Amino acid sequence: MKWFWLGMFSSALISFTAKSDTSTSKIMHCLQDTSVVEHVDIYPQFRGGVKRWNEFLSRNLDIRNAIYAMDSTAYVDYGIKQTAILEFTVCEDGEVCDVEIVNQHNISPEFAKEALRVMKRSPKWSPGLVNGKPVRTRFRQSVTAVLGE
Repeated sequence: MKWFWLGMFSSALISFTAKSDTSTSKIMHCLQDTSVVEHVDIYPQFRGGVKRWNEFLSRNLDIRNAIYAMDSTAYVDYGIKQTAILEFTVCEDGEVCDVEIVNQHNISPEFAKEALRVMKRSPKWSPGLVNGKPVRTRFRQSVTAVLGE
């Protein structure tokens, strides 16, 4: 039954999100220019669009640890369906840095950890554009999962 729910989760409950890469060289790159554009002509997106992002999440998001770590109190506190809202910066070259979970207190710590882990594995995004030029853009996406057994 657990595998049935896990299969159902991976195919139906994943929504669009982002990525973070904590390797030192990539973070240093993002921190060189601290100006961030909030309003752009074209917003950043995962290369390949929503379909490719959902495929990436299906292959990489592993909620088993979060499911096994949650007790009945955690289900009452956070619920079975959880959404991690992730805010991050997409650099001019598509690297993602400065990642944070905006709603940390509304999701289980185990799911938060997994959402961040998956974001660290994400390939580059297409950057935001202003007048046809790539710019550092602050962006927000979410990852939703059903953590039921």
